[in-house]
Amino acid sequence: MTPWETRIIDAFIKRYFSSVAAAEAAGRERSFLRLRSAAVFPDFETAPPDDRESYLEAAEALEKRGLLVLSWVKRRKGELLSTLVCNNTELLFTIAGRVSPKTLIGEAREAAGKFSSPLFTFLSEHLNSADTTRGIDASAVQELARLESALETRGTEQITTRSLSIELYGDSKRLEHLLDSFGPLFEKAQRQGIVVPDFSFLVRSFPETMISGRIILEYEPGCAEDQTPLVNATGKILGLPLGSVRGIRRIGTLRDKERPTVLMIENKETFYALGDDPQQYDCCLYTAGYPNPAVSALVKILSASGFTFYHAGDLDPDGILILQKLQEIAEKEVVPVRMDAATFDHYLPWGRTLEKTMLQKLEHIHENVRTIPGMEGLIRRIKETGRGVEQEIIDYCPASCNEVS
Repeated sequence: MTPWETRIIDAFIKRYFSSVAAAEAAGRERSFLRLRSAAVFPDFETAPPDDRESYLEAAEALEKRGLLVLSWVKRRKGELLSTLVCNNTELLFTIAGRVSPKTLIGEAREAAGKFSSPLFTFLSEHLNSADTTRGIDASAVQELARLESALETRGTEQITTRSLSIELYGDSKRLEHLLDSFGPLFEKAQRQGIVVPDFSFLVRSFPETMISGRIILEYEPGCAEDQTPLVNATGKILGLPLGSVRGIRRIGTLRDKERPTVLMIENKETFYALGDDPQQYDCCLYTAGYPNPAVSALVKILSASGFTFYHAGDLDPDGILILQKLQEIAEKEVVPVRMDAATFDHYLPWGRTLEKTMLQKLEHIHENVRTIPGMEGLIRRIKETGRGVEQEIIDYCPASCNEVS
């Protein structure tokens, strides 16, 4: 094929996945593809004569092969194309040297139909051409079945995702790619009430957090051999992965306060500065930006343990939305610390300009957060200036707080 024939075919294949496959996913049929000539060759009128001629010759050659129907601008036939229409998508992929998505997905559906679990029954009925863009074919379906069978027979103890991937596929990264490919289908199946095996432990994500303060971690029965609470007598920083957080039943304080306090801190540098010796609070919790599963689990435990929540974060839309998310998780009020207009204005000379997309996030702040004392003023100043202040430049020592306040 000539370079222009390849470009035209590639343009139609791209169009296929944005229209025909999408229509199929929505349960509609579409038998043709249409492209404006200007979309394929936008600079046609100003291009050199040789380029224009090559483009027109390529389009006419594809028409002779039965792939396209060409429409010319009135009174300029043979000189200026208006639209190109493809009525045969199977031929489109054949000319491109590729197996058509319909063929691939038909084979994948047939492969899924050979397995009896609810998930594979769902796949056999709902796979569509758009799924091929994520690499789903009959081979991928068979690999998924191999994974499901392996988890039923050998269990999941003491094996890493990449080790299991080598064992099953001879490729250390294939399992990750497979789960990514089928992820949207898993979600769709679950929304329809289909039981999907729990593959979450295979996702290579290792959420963790840190907490400090003179606290006592009490464990759920069966999570520790002797059930002895962990006493952080020195108040120093403790690192906790999600698995360890899940074993905690309750968090108390050495002083056994009725209403202990926790300061949640968005950024690591500030957490290390304040968390190593949290004088004003009973403990400090590092949220690592938006809370990951380990942070979320620990916030729920702290809430159930009777803690009062405070939060210090960036003075920008994301910082406020993180506070909002933490408040939703805790299911109780979270008091902002130095997240107000006075602090914002004090550090504004060292602030940063925010992108329009960041400023648009202010629209997602809920009314119950806007009414927190000082928050509406901060939101207004962010809007007026189009700037944000990073938490790391803020001094949280009591003397400085009094000066600004």
